[in-house]
Amino acid sequence: MQIGIVIHNLQLMDSPQTVKDILTLLSRGNCINACLCGTLGKVAAIDAGLENLIDIEQFLKPSACIESLFGSNDMVCLLNHGRELQTGRTFGRIVVSHIQNPEEKPLIQIERPGCLDGELIPWNQAADPHAKKLSGLLNLKISPPPMPVNTIEISNQGRHVLRRISTFPGANIMVEGIVVGKATSSEVVLVSENGFLTSIEGGNIKEQGIEILHKHGERVPVDLSGAWVKTTASRKSPDVCKSPMEYKTEGITKTSPLKQSFLQEKIPEGVVKVILIDHCAEHSFEMMEGAGLAITVGDDTTELAGNIFSRFGIPILGITDGDCDELATAVSYAPCSLVLRLKPGKDDEFGRKLQQDIFSGEHTAFFEDVERLKLRIINLAENSLESISEY
Repeated sequence: MQIGIVIHNLQLMDSPQTVKDILTLLSRGNCINACLCGTLGKVAAIDAGLENLIDIEQFLKPSACIESLFGSNDMVCLLNHGRELQTGRTFGRIVVSHIQNPEEKPLIQIERPGCLDGELIPWNQAADPHAKKLSGLLNLKISPPPMPVNTIEISNQGRHVLRRISTFPGANIMVEGIVVGKATSSEVVLVSENGFLTSIEGGNIKEQGIEILHKHGERVPVDLSGAWVKTTASRKSPDVCKSPMEYKTEGITKTSPLKQSFLQEKIPEGVVKVILIDHCAEHSFEMMEGAGLAITVGDDTTELAGNIFSRFGIPILGITDGDCDELATAVSYAPCSLVLRLKPGKDDEFGRKLQQDIFSGEHTAFFEDVERLKLRIINLAENSLESISEY
C-alpha cells in the first residue's frame, strides 16, 4: 500500500524520534511518501537529520500537498501537533475545507502523537477501516471529525469580511506570512473592508504589518476570505508533551530517493547571485538555489532567513529597525554576515529603495564584487544607520 504523509508543525520536529517511529510503523508492509510543510519545520528537520526520510523540497500548503499525494497514493495521513488538542482539530478542519475533493482517498489526521490526548481523526468514510488499524498500531484513540463551523462571514456584496480564528493569548497573527497583530484572547476576529484589514477583535493590530500586507502606498487589497491566515507563538516555548513512542526506527522504505541539494543552480563564472528577501522569510528555501548572499529586510525576516541560510553557509546582509516579533526559535548567521540596525520604522522604506536601486525592481541580481555591494548598501543607509553587527 502506498501511504502519503503530510507533516506539519514545528513541534513535531522537536521530537524527531516520535516522527521516525511513526514513519517506521507506517512503512511496515507499505511504501511511504513523507513530505514536510512549513519553513521552520524544514530547518528543524535538517537539524534533526530527517531530510533523508522526509521530502523538504516542496513548497505547497498542507491542503495542496494532500491533493498532490492523493494522485500517487492509496491513503494520505496528516501528521500534526497542535499546541493544544482543540487547535490541532481546528487546523485539520481548516485544511480539509480547502481540499477540492476530500473524499478522493482515505484521509486520516494523526494529532499530537506521543501525548496522552493524542488521537486519530478519519476525515472521510473511506478512512474508517484504516483508522482502526492505525489505532492499534500507533496506540491512539479514534475521534470523530469536529463539526464544521462557519468561520468566514461575507456581507455588503463582498465588501465586508469577518474571519474568525481560534488561537491562544500572545500568539502572533499572520496574514499571507506577515504579522498583522497579536492575540489577546483565544477567539480572534479579523475584519476587512473593501479588501483592507481594518481591525482585530480579540487582538491588537500591528500597523506596520498592515502597511506591509497592503504594499504601503500601493494600497493593494487582500481577499481575507481566501487569504493564508495562521497564528504562531513567539520563540519556542517548552511543550508539556514529551512522552516518546517506544518503537525502533528501522526498515523505512521511500518510493524515491531524496533530491540533491537546493544549491545546484549553475551561476555564470565570476559573478555571485544575490537575492532579496523582503518580509517573506517563508520563501527562503524557494529562493536560495545558487545564492551566494541574501539581503533580508525586516527584523523577523532577518532572524528567520538568517537561521535558514546559516545551515547552507550562505551569509546575509540584514536590514532591521528593532521591531521584532520574535518568530525565530533560534538566531544564527553564517560567517561574513552583517546586520544593519536602522532608526525605528526605517527598514521597510529602505527595503523598497534597495529593490529599486540595487535589484532594478526584481528580487534576484548578479554582482561581480559582493564586498563592494555591501559597502554600497551601507553608504545608502548612512543617514538612518544606527549600528552594524558582524558575524
